[in-house]
Amino acid sequence: MAVYIEAGAKRTVDCARDKREVGSAMQCARQDVVDMLRRTGLPELAEETLRVLPDPVDLDFAAKVLQSYGVTRDELIDRMGGSP
Repeated sequence: MAVYIEAGAKRTVDCARDKREVGSAMQCARQDVVDMLRRTGLPELAEETLRVLPDPVDLDFAAKVLQSYGVTRDELIDRMGGSP
């Protein structure tokens, strides 16, 4: 999943099955977030987010939900082999 974050601007997210431009909100299929959590070794959190996130999900909202479970964007990037 490629995520480009730019506050207040029109942004694009390219998820596994979906590409959307939504004003200033980036959205992605909930299942893409769940799949990414499973790939990064967080299957329990993946199951929880499947229950609590709407579909489609605004990625800023998803980040806030994940942060409430103690998982940051930087941690996810690190688990995927990237650098923040």
